[in-house]
Amino acid sequence: MRRCLLLLPLILGATACAGAKAKPTATKPDYEAVKARAEKSLNEVEPGLGEAKKAKTAPAPAAVAAVPESPAPSSQIGEKDPKLGCTWVRAEAKVTVNEDQSRSQVRAAAMEKARNAAMHDLLGVDVNSRSLDFQQEGLRGQTNLIESILRTTRRGRIINEKVALDQYCDLGDCRQCGYAVALRACIKDRPADADQDFQVGLSLSQDHFVESDRAVITVTSTRDAYLYLYDVGMNSETSLLVPNEFVPEARIRAGQTWTYPDEQTVNRGVYVAAQLPEGRPPVSAEVIRLVATKVPLQASYYDPARGGYLGVMQKLNASAFDWAEDASAFTIYPAKGK
Repeated sequence: MRRCLLLLPLILGATACAGAKAKPTATKPDYEAVKARAEKSLNEVEPGLGEAKKAKTAPAPAAVAAVPESPAPSSQIGEKDPKLGCTWVRAEAKVTVNEDQSRSQVRAAAMEKARNAAMHDLLGVDVNSRSLDFQQEGLRGQTNLIESILRTTRRGRIINEKVALDQYCDLGDCRQCGYAVALRACIKDRPADADQDFQVGLSLSQDHFVESDRAVITVTSTRDAYLYLYDVGMNSETSLLVPNEFVPEARIRAGQTWTYPDEQTVNRGVYVAAQLPEGRPPVSAEVIRLVATKVPLQASYYDPARGGYLGVMQKLNASAFDWAEDASAFTIYPAKGK
C-alpha cells in the first residue's frame, strides 16, 4: 500500500476568502427575500439555484431603486496587549448585499474590509490577501467559510482577533441591504531590526481538487530558510504537513525552488492527496500555510497541537526568530459517483 499524506479539511475564520464586490440590482422590497435566501443557503448544498431559475422566468420589477453604497470602514486604536505585545484595534465595516450573495460571502467581504482598516490605520499598510472564489455554488452551502487569508506584510501582522458583531443591517432607508462587522484585531509591528527583504512564496499545482487528486507544493524564498507547512481547514483544526517522518527537516536555499513531494520522496511511496473530511460535505475549502525561519525550530514552536496555527503565530511573535509566511487556498470536490 502506498503511503499517503492527506490534505484534511479544517476551518479557519481566516482561509480564504472574500467574495468579489458586485453591483447591487435588487429593489428595496426584494431585500427581505434576499436575506431569506442567504440564510437558507447556509443549509443547502447548492443554494440559490432554484431561485435563480425562477428569477429568469419572473417578470421584471416595475421599478428598480438604487441600493446605497456602504460607508467607508472606521477603526479605533486601543490598548496594547501586555502578553502578546500587540496593539488592539477595533474596526467596523459594512458592505452592500447583492441579490445573489449568501451570508458567508458578504460576511467575508466585510471581515476583510474591517481587517484592512485596522491594519491601515495602525501601520499605514494594506492587508495582502488571497481569496477563494465565493461565487462557486458548491461553496455557498458551507456554514464556516474561510473568509480571508492574511499574509505577511512588511510592517506588521494580525496575530489575534475577536469578532464582536456580524449581522445584516440597514443602509440608509434600505432595510437589510447591508452586512456589518465589528472586530478587534491585535496587530504587532515587525521588529525594526527584522530582515524586511525576507520573503517566501507558496503555490499549489492547482487550486481546485477532486478527491484523491494528488497535489504538489512549491516554495520559493529570498533567504536560506527552514520550512514548516500546515493544512488549515474549515473547523479551525490544523495539521502539520512538513516536517514529518519521511521529511524530518525541510530546507531551501535563497533563490531556489523547493518542491514537496519531490521525485525522491515520491519514489519512496509518499504523496499528498486531497480528501474530504468526515461527513463528506459537498465541497471543502482549505488553506495551506507556510512558515519559514532562518534557524531550525524546536517542535514546541512549530507543533500546532495546542492553539492551532494561531498558536504557532503567537509563539513565533513572542520569540526573537526572524520569520516569514505565506498561504494558498484550495477547494476539494467529491469524485463523480460518490
